[in-house]
Amino acid sequence: MLLRQINYKGHLFIRSSITVLIGLSLIFAASCLSCQKKASPEETLSYQEENSFTPRRLHKVRYTMKWLHQAQFAGAYMAKEKGFFQQYGLDVEIIQGGVDNPPYKALINGKTEFCCMNLITAVEKNNPEFPLVNLAQISQKNSTWLIGKKNTSINNLQDLNHRKVGIWRDEAGDHIRYFLHDNEIQAQIIPLDWSVNLFLNDAIDMMNAMSYNEYHRILMAGIEPEDLIVFNLSDYGYDLVDDGIYTSRAFYNRYPDLCKNFAKAMIEGWIYALDNPDETIKVVVRYMRENHLPANYNHQSWMLNHMRERVLENPENVGYLNPTDYTLAVEILMKNGKLAYPVEYEDFFIQ
Repeated sequence: MLLRQINYKGHLFIRSSITVLIGLSLIFAASCLSCQKKASPEETLSYQEENSFTPRRLHKVRYTMKWLHQAQFAGAYMAKEKGFFQQYGLDVEIIQGGVDNPPYKALINGKTEFCCMNLITAVEKNNPEFPLVNLAQISQKNSTWLIGKKNTSINNLQDLNHRKVGIWRDEAGDHIRYFLHDNEIQAQIIPLDWSVNLFLNDAIDMMNAMSYNEYHRILMAGIEPEDLIVFNLSDYGYDLVDDGIYTSRAFYNRYPDLCKNFAKAMIEGWIYALDNPDETIKVVVRYMRENHLPANYNHQSWMLNHMRERVLENPENVGYLNPTDYTLAVEILMKNGKLAYPVEYEDFFIQ
């Protein structure tokens, strides 16, 4: 009886040992397989279908916006949220721009692969050492206004002479400075960041504003439209389109398909955002709050609704850069002695 128990326990010990060895072998094999399949720092792995075991490599890229998180960039958020970037093989990091991280500087310093800029800014910054290409012209309508209060007795552009005019710092406000110069206006320029407080408190006579942003913020502060005087730059020959998607010529030449896919995903993101405004605004506000920015649903809805007019100005050709818009930017820069590197439209816009 004792011998049978010893044999039985010995049999259990052998079986247990074999089981442990098999388990260790499987763990070692899985570990080796994981090492072999580890993605490079520039790639991540995604699965095309929930139950699929076929991985798809995603190229990691960065996109720097022109400004801080807001509905102005809703297309990028929804392209990421709804998986359009992933469908085109991209893992996109969306980065804030603004005065602390100007998009062109981020691009030229290698801190981003794609960025958003005004057309006239991109045409001016274009140079032989670092040529740029426009991948998609998202906004196809001028949005820049100069806004003042009627009680300042400003009735026409010439009344701006020797008045205090608030203009955004650096590249964001360059085209407004050219506008004043071309209209022979000698104004006292007051640098602005993003606040409308100087205007509300009468510290300046006029300020630049985007029709989809600052104008509405002024209205929300309690000023009625009939108490304002508005100069729409497009009424004075400055019908400049705004946001476009840019990369360097060198990056495009190296990864042409990746760049085209980025633009396609962005356009699909914009179409989805405009077709689903309620869902989109929730995503926009979430991005803003995650980045500790003041978020107002009403204001962001206003912004998205007005972006619709700009993105869908030509609904059959969303993302298309009209040659006449490019020519206008070139002419304004030439007139102001700012165009150091003129290039043909076909070399600037990727179709």
